[in-house]
Amino acid sequence: MILKVTLIGLLAGVLGTGIGGIVSAIFRKEVDKYLNFCMGFSGGIMLAVVVFDLMKEAMESSGLIYTVVFTFMGVLLTMFIKSRLDFAEDVKSGYLIFISILLHNLPEGLAIGSSFVSAQTLGITLAIVIGLHNIPEGLATALSLAGARVPTKKIILFTFIAGIPMGIGSFLGVYFAGIFKSLIGVFLSLAAGTMLFVVLDEIMPKSKSLYSIIGFLAGTIIVYCI
Repeated sequence: MILKVTLIGLLAGVLGTGIGGIVSAIFRKEVDKYLNFCMGFSGGIMLAVVVFDLMKEAMESSGLIYTVVFTFMGVLLTMFIKSRLDFAEDVKSGYLIFISILLHNLPEGLAIGSSFVSAQTLGITLAIVIGLHNIPEGLATALSLAGARVPTKKIILFTFIAGIPMGIGSFLGVYFAGIFKSLIGVFLSLAAGTMLFVVLDEIMPKSKSLYSIIGFLAGTIIVYCI
């Protein structure tokens, strides 16, 4: 049971973000041409995930006050990480997005693992939904790294790695279901704070055009529909 749930969570994470990375690689040559649109698109995806997914679920799990407090802690944590990253400024935003997706996938894995304990059908359904949900997130990570001139092979590798924490989270969620079920809201809030900081501090200030707004709206609609 534990091995099965771990593998399902791992596949949902790795395939989801990995497909996003592969899609980005296919259209790599178009990234430079439509960079403002792509940055707005990735920002729309991430902010929509924060609002429609992470904070909403965190509030349902832990309540409004804890969600706000731990979201703010996630922002502070990301500010600290950014100050410690020793990369060029254009590459730094791409790696910050990669880190935020890593942090985000762990609590989603916990949710999958915990759901399997309640009902197997619920766990499988959640794994499929989250796997589909991870495709635009992998795309957001890949587009940001592509804009920073990171090699294509490295980008695809990073998007696959970004899905691994979901497998870890699934294992922890099913093994320590009672303990981690009560902490899922905390993890979701920290991930929300991380992604919120990346969008507002890194992505949006660098994409100031009508194309970035169109991209932002497109990314938001895609996440909402998925």
